[in-house]
Amino acid sequence: MPALTNDPSRCELLNLGWGPGGHGPYLVRQEGHAPGGKSRTERFILQKDGRWLINLAFVMLPEAEQEKQLFHSPAEVVQYFEDLHAKPVRADTTVPSGVSSDEIMAHFENCANRILRGMRTGGVTSTHALPAQPVK
Repeated sequence: MPALTNDPSRCELLNLGWGPGGHGPYLVRQEGHAPGGKSRTERFILQKDGRWLINLAFVMLPEAEQEKQLFHSPAEVVQYFEDLHAKPVRADTTVPSGVSSDEIMAHFENCANRILRGMRTGGVTSTHALPAQPVK
């Protein structure tokens, strides 16, 4: 698997399905490894600060911080990538220190259960399938 990139065609848009009519909010996910690294392939979640955070570290964030990373529409994701695409990739592969794998998995399960409880519908879409937005 290649290194992470800010190319939206390499990403997936996860519709959490909590919103009206089962549309949104959304997370942006990508599989790859940190640029310049030869680490194994991991899943990363795009943060609103432009950083790609390893999935296991994302689930360790407080619920309120996780919710701050949600996008409210596919158009918001497209606009975000227009601003992000030309910037260097920033990847955070660190998981919190002093945390056991059992604790990480417990957080992962809690996060997944919370997301699934809220879902009425949901799905994963490749971001290259999103409609193009005019560049401003």
